[in-house]
Amino acid sequence: MAERENVCKQLHMPLQAGSDTILKAMSRKYSVKEFHDFIEHVHENVEGVCIGTDVIVGFPGETDSLFNETFDYLTRSCLDYIHVFSYSERQYARSKKIDAKVPADIITQRSRALRQLSQEKRDLFFQEHLNQSLNVLFESKKGSYWSGLTDNYLRVMVPDKGKNMKNTFDTVFSLSLSSDGVFAQQ
Repeated sequence: MAERENVCKQLHMPLQAGSDTILKAMSRKYSVKEFHDFIEHVHENVEGVCIGTDVIVGFPGETDSLFNETFDYLTRSCLDYIHVFSYSERQYARSKKIDAKVPADIITQRSRALRQLSQEKRDLFFQEHLNQSLNVLFESKKGSYWSGLTDNYLRVMVPDKGKNMKNTFDTVFSLSLSSDGVFAQQ
């Protein structure tokens, strides 16, 4: 990724939990430290990279303390966004046999906290890309704007000037934040 221009600078690495205790209960074969070391290496070596993750909230046995381990790790990590999933029991999942179920209202509260953290991290990622030239692959027209993505998964919107931009690259200059990326001008 660091050396090749034809590779997008975006990774989505599912962490699932920021607690080794929960990762072990999930039968994951990695630790938080191994995950952390890898994403830090990528972050330090790939300029402008966007790194996201998946986290499951409310896995059986997730105490307040174990959730706080996850929250604290995600807060200090170099991750740019977090997809938050609420644990739900599956018919044949081994986790169904674990007795220490987390109440639904606690799962909802924890999920809300992590989604807020994700939005804060995403907003910081967006802000880091303001007042810069960005190369964008435009995908579709949304209202009076063309929408596209950079090679690091940043959503960019530019005003429609009557030209079909679908499936074209253009270099634009980012000006301000939008709800899910940045507004730019050509």
